[in-house]
Amino acid sequence: MDELRTKLLHEIMGIYGPNQGQSIGAVIIPAFVSDFKSVVEKSDGLGEVSEEYMTEDKRIHLVLYGRKTLGKKGMSTYVTNARFNGKNLFDSLEEQHIAL
Repeated sequence: MDELRTKLLHEIMGIYGPNQGQSIGAVIIPAFVSDFKSVVEKSDGLGEVSEEYMTEDKRIHLVLYGRKTLGKKGMSTYVTNARFNGKNLFDSLEEQHIAL
């Protein structure tokens, strides 16, 4: 999860600058990730789902992709990819599974 948060914060700071980016990131990253975890948990089946997020000023457009899996310890939720303003945050050739 830290890898996702770090990548998102880096992109946000690139748009808003270091100071404003830090404060904006501290609010929207947990909100987006928490909401997405809920979306994945509520999804039907084990297929990939996606959800789009946009800030009020429309400077950030984030699409998160994820899935849930059933394991020995029950259901787990993962982010499999993220697109930030049209840019993949993870190498598409190497699928990432970041636990939520």
